[in-house]
Amino acid sequence: MKTSRHTFLVSGLLAALALPALADDGDHDGDDDLESPASESPDGLFAVRRGVQSPAGMLSARVTLAMNLSADLVGKPVSLAPDIYYGVNDRLQIGLVHQGPMHWQSRPGLGLCLTGEDNGCASVYDNVGFDALYGLLYGDQLNLSAHAALYLTSFDPATAYVAVGAAGKVHFGDDLALAFDPQLVFALSDRDLNDDGLFLPVELQVQVNVPTSVKLLTGISGSFSAFGDTYQVPLGIGVVRNLTEHIDLGARFSFDNLLGKTPDGVSRADTRSLALLLNLRS
Repeated sequence: MKTSRHTFLVSGLLAALALPALADDGDHDGDDDLESPASESPDGLFAVRRGVQSPAGMLSARVTLAMNLSADLVGKPVSLAPDIYYGVNDRLQIGLVHQGPMHWQSRPGLGLCLTGEDNGCASVYDNVGFDALYGLLYGDQLNLSAHAALYLTSFDPATAYVAVGAAGKVHFGDDLALAFDPQLVFALSDRDLNDDGLFLPVELQVQVNVPTSVKLLTGISGSFSAFGDTYQVPLGIGVVRNLTEHIDLGARFSFDNLLGKTPDGVSRADTRSLALLLNLRS
């Protein structure tokens, strides 16, 4: 079965990435750089050194204003998607999310769609998700958390998916890291019409100075039943800069399917989007 093959491949990838951390005893309580399950370094301020999730007690919001820049569809739509997270403890983080499994690489239209039905919005508000991360491994080279989510992609008709995966970050040094978050997504409603799929956002992160990180953004997504005909591979660049202890600003520009499968006659560079990011922390 196609689903079994994709599950086996992703599981093998995660196991291979986890091997360097298995020899790590995890006892790093006195180190302030990156060895705790959840670093307190905010996005933008030594962001490359931090782990995957928030420390205990931190309430944070990641608000993304996204705009379609595709050919003949500039500004159609524009959307505002807030993701809110709370660190229950240093290992467990829960969240109310709108961006979906591709995070800030998601295309415009999620969350609050601001431009109306004539400009790319099916409705004003038609999706939400519930997210949980649990820290598994942490060390000099690798942070890894189990990741589960429930996505409601439409309210009418009700359309729901459950996602399971693992969010991780491989550190190549103080100023370079690779973040990844593969999720296997399974349809819970009307499975004759709604397919299961794979979503794998990837970020290569570079700390260019103390408050600023630059990210090369890519990944892959597609449905299981017709992956070869539906897979999409974005390519973009993002910048996040820390302003204060509680605020970061960022932006990204992406070609939303530059390297994936496209219909005949459609240019790979025609599908584009811009997103502005505001991070707020307690």
